[in-house]
Amino acid sequence: MSRIIKMGSYLPQNKLSNLDLIEEFQIDSSDEWIQQRTGIAQRYFADQDEEVSHLAIKAAKDLLDPTDQSITREIKTIIVASMSSKQPTPSVANQVSLALNCEDAFCLDINTACSGFVSALELAEHLSSNQTTGYTLVIGAEKMSQILDANDRSTNILFGDGAGAFLIEHDGIGLLEYQSAMHSDGDLSLSIEVSQATNFLMQMKGREVFNFVSRKVIPSLIDFIQKNAIEMDYLICHQANQRFIDLIAKKLSLDELKLPSNIKEVANLSAASIPVLCHQLVKNKQLKLDGTQTIVLCGFGAGLSWGNITLKI
Repeated sequence: MSRIIKMGSYLPQNKLSNLDLIEEFQIDSSDEWIQQRTGIAQRYFADQDEEVSHLAIKAAKDLLDPTDQSITREIKTIIVASMSSKQPTPSVANQVSLALNCEDAFCLDINTACSGFVSALELAEHLSSNQTTGYTLVIGAEKMSQILDANDRSTNILFGDGAGAFLIEHDGIGLLEYQSAMHSDGDLSLSIEVSQATNFLMQMKGREVFNFVSRKVIPSLIDFIQKNAIEMDYLICHQANQRFIDLIAKKLSLDELKLPSNIKEVANLSAASIPVLCHQLVKNKQLKLDGTQTIVLCGFGAGLSWGNITLKI
């Protein structure tokens, strides 16, 4: 079976507590208010000259042994999920390929916002599962700080910057016990929008997003787990808001140890949230990457889009 053999991540150097953020953006709020409503205590922001591609490259280099050039030469596919890159072309994935000196990788970016990483992993499985040799690199990378509206405290307190990456080694068969269910639905109310109409700054309707998670994401996740009779070691959800994570735990009657969270330390990283959390679990020796653990990944975001993946890892 193909398998995920390495993970990596990168968080920028600039760490901002809630009080730092309040001072920088002149937000009419408090640390207590932010933590009560989101679970977030701090986040990391990239420097002004750090682009999404720089974050993606650093996450990729974090998982690659610089002395082992044989891996980079054999990376056949690079997929980067991001909603915050302001450079349409060359793609972030192409810039990663150039930085790593990959010789002949097929590169592409995708954007399904906060569900981006599960979408990228799904695409990677379909594109690459029959490869008998080589590797696929899947990255979620975001510089959300550059699309935040300093005057909108409903969004500017929620997000951070960062990147996470998976490296998949191929042997001609797909990832072990891989199952997925991906969904999308046109969002007539534009509950999450970054467009010319918003001056390319994020606007989000919190009530509509909560209803979306409650009415579509959670029932879809429950149905996915039941249909596939999944006995999971971990459910790794997009880190949108601690309230969502608590609600999911309640609806699934799930022990909090099986539903890890890092939103308090890094905030909402959009497409980077799942791989950054997974790498943290690897570093903490909770995920072993030895093919013995079953995980479920749940991503949801703008579009609207949402999806669930399970596999042995």
